[in-house]
Amino acid sequence: MKPTDNNPKNRFDNFIRYSSLGFEMMAIIGIFTFAGYKIDQWLKNEFRIITLILMIFSVIIAILYGVKGLLKK
Repeated sequence: MKPTDNNPKNRFDNFIRYSSLGFEMMAIIGIFTFAGYKIDQWLKNEFRIITLILMIFSVIIAILYGVKGLLKK
């Protein structure tokens, strides 16, 4: 354990960093899903294939972004 882990400021900074990371990941997924929905709406697709593709792609991107954020210190 690092000696600076007990510092309340460091714990608060970590809390802010990790909670903002979660919101950023939700934003990535939301934006890509909304874009896919709008593209499907514009193309008048009955089966929302673009929405599905962009949703899966956004989850992969968000996970990679999250892992990158967790490894950065």
